[in-house]
Formats: sequence, C-alpha cells, structure tokens
Amino acid sequence: MLNASLPSRRSCRLAAMAVAAAVSTTLPATAQLIEGVYPADVPGFGGAPGVSVTSRIHDDTDWQSIRLGSALLHPELTQSFGYDSAVLAGQRGSATLDTSGTLSLSDFAGDQGYVANLSLNHQQLTGDPSQSQTDWTAAVGSAIPLSFGQMTVAVAHLSLHETDTDLDAAAFAEPLPFTVDTLRLGGALPAGRFDLTPSFDVTRYAFGSTSIDGIAAPQSFRDRNVYEAGLTASTGLTSVGDPDRALLILRGTDTSYTDPTAGPGGTAEPSRDSTGGSVLVGTAHDLDGIWGWRVAVGAGGRSFSSSAYNSRIAPLAEAALTWQPTERTTWHAALIRRIEDASDEGEGSYVATIAGVAADHEVKRNLILHAGIDFENANYSGGTTQTITTGRLSLLWLVDRNVRMSAKVELSDHAGGVGGTYGEDVVLLGMTVGI
Repeated sequence: MLNASLPSRRSCRLAAMAVAAAVSTTLPATAQLIEGVYPADVPGFGGAPGVSVTSRIHDDTDWQSIRLGSALLHPELTQSFGYDSAVLAGQRGSATLDTSGTLSLSDFAGDQGYVANLSLNHQQLTGDPSQSQTDWTAAVGSAIPLSFGQMTVAVAHLSLHETDTDLDAAAFAEPLPFTVDTLRLGGALPAGRFDLTPSFDVTRYAFGSTSIDGIAAPQSFRDRNVYEAGLTASTGLTSVGDPDRALLILRGTDTSYTDPTAGPGGTAEPSRDSTGGSVLVGTAHDLDGIWGWRVAVGAGGRSFSSSAYNSRIAPLAEAALTWQPTERTTWHAALIRRIEDASDEGEGSYVATIAGVAADHEVKRNLILHAGIDFENANYSGGTTQTITTGRLSLLWLVDRNVRMSAKVELSDHAGGVGGTYGEDVVLLGMTVGI
C-alpha cells in the first residue's frame, strides 16, 4: 500500500517527476530514439507514468538520499556482468562487464525547483577490448512558476555511441561516437477551459568517425541542428477538472545540416536540409489508480530542399497506456510513430515505429518481476524495412534502502538492415548500490 504521509525528501522527487510529465510533449521511446536517453526525472525531459508497482514507495526499500541544505543528493553505482551474443561487429558474441553510475541533485519546494543529473556508463567487452565504449550524459532542468502558468527550462549534453545492431545503423566495424546538445523550453498555461503547453527545442547532433570493411568512414555529413516548435492544447470533455481530456498536438520542425560537403570519401552531397510538421488529435485520461492513457493519431510530412531526397507524408501516432488491475500488478503499453532523419547518405528520412507491452508484478513486497516485448521498425523510401523484435524478462530484488540486485534476459530477432536476419541474446546479472 502507498504511504499517505511521505517525508519531504520523497515528495520532492515525486514533484520533479510530476512536473516533467506535465510539460513534456514527447512520449517515452526505446533507446534507439534519442528521447530514451534523457533522464526522466529532470524537468523538461521525459515524464512519469504515475504511481505503479515500480514507482510506489515503501519506507524500508526506497532509496536514501543525502541532504545538503534544502537539496537532496542521491548517488548510485551499478556493476553488471553477462553475455551478449551479437555485441561485436559482424554479430559476434562477447562477455560484457558494465559499470555505471548516476548522481542526481534535486531541490523542490511545491511546484518550483530544479533537478540535475549526471550519469556514466562503461561497457567492457572481453571478446574485443577495442569495441568497448564509455557513454555519459549531463542534464539539468528547472520548473519556474509564473503568474499565468508554469515554465520549464532544460539543457543536456549526451556523449553516446551507435553500433551496427541499432535501428537505422550502418555496418560499423566499431562503435560510432556522437554527441547531442539540447535546449528545451516548455510551458503549462491555463486558458479558460483549455490548457496550453507550448514548447521549443533546439538540438545539435555531431558525429565522429568509424570504419566500415576496413575503410575509414567519417560521419560528419550527419551533423545537424534541429529546431522544433510545438503546441499541445487540451480540454476536459465535460468540465475544466474532468480527468478525461481531448488533445490537439501541433509541431513544426526545421533541420539544417552543418557540413553538407563532408559526404563519404570527401565527396559533396546534395543538401539534406528539410522542414516538416505534424498534426495529431486524441484523448487522455489522468491515471486514477487503475487506468491512465494518452492516445493521439494524425499525420505529418517532411520536405527536403534538394530533389535528391524524397519528400514524405505518413500517418503518425503517439500512445501510452497504464493499467493496474491489482495493487501488485501494473501493465504498460506504448506506441510512437514518426519521421526520423536517416543515417544512410542516400536516404533523407525514414518512418520509425516503436511499440511495446510490459508487465510488472510484485511477487513479494521487495521482489518485482518484469516481462515485456518490444517492436521497432524502420520504413525507408523504396519499400525497404528493418525490424527488431525483443522479448525480455527480469527480476529485481530490493534488498534494502541501499542495495538492489537484478537478473535480466533479452532475446531479440533482427530482420533487414545490417547483417540481414540474425538473433541477439543477452543475459545480465547486476548489483546497484545507492545512498
């Protein structure tokens, strides 16, 4: 059962997640799309699905934090080891030793404050140390009350790697390093019966170099700046406070490639600059302890400045559903379909469809079983496709307020794209220590 009287430390954390959910117009997606990498507890990034089996608080297993004046500091360190059957170039397997750490600092009072997050992950592959990689992210977001609503400001820097097993990836001989810098501005503005959520994002992508079949393959031709403006309007179906709401989501995007002459082999490439937009309509229901959903469907398009790339119009969708039939079981389902920039220099864009269903079950008060299946699809011009289907099963043991133990199995089927059809199996055992 939920504790109805929570200490301020935990109230701050929930407040940060609630603000993020209120101002975000981006649904969670898998790590193949960049939104899956942003820290969900930083205002302006991600959001929270509401109180569920995995987010409820128990006094004896909730993480502790270090109080620094009015702020709360929470460090975590995770050590995992296991085996991945297709983690190296050419879909070769290797034992893996993963070390990751996160450091978060939050200071919330009511509906205002900030959350900062720093994370680091190092994957050591014993089968080929040259394939090992280190990723890190840093983000900070703030929620600011206004006389006419609320505003969030968030910035982040991501230093990541792309591998040949990812969706829309080339046959990289080693992981491709790339960075992402982003600024997000959001608002929550009540306007009579309507709640308006404007947003403006600026994101810079910068890619390093790798090799393909022993030949150097710099990827700087993919460097780009992306500007996106959006507006979500929602209204209660029967009254202002109605938890059932109608949605209208408008977005416009402008993409500017910063190094168009740096094509493969140093050859000049046609400009990949583009403009696009989308319109979605739908409905949402605030999580009431049993049900919560947000479903929107519509269409979007993208037009390129060069005729070398095909313009695209496609049906789009965003959906997320939470169902908690009992206190010990929570189901989640999500779907996102949208137009993405393609990595291949011959492709301007592709339509990405990401969907998943998962269940979390509280076997015991401190033992959570997770099962799910994900589907990822890239649809390119000309009719070619790539799909990745993944089934996963994991067990999380909340030992106490400082220690977590976990075991995870993932079985994936890859079709199309790099390597044709092949399977990828992952087994990981891990321990997390936090304060």
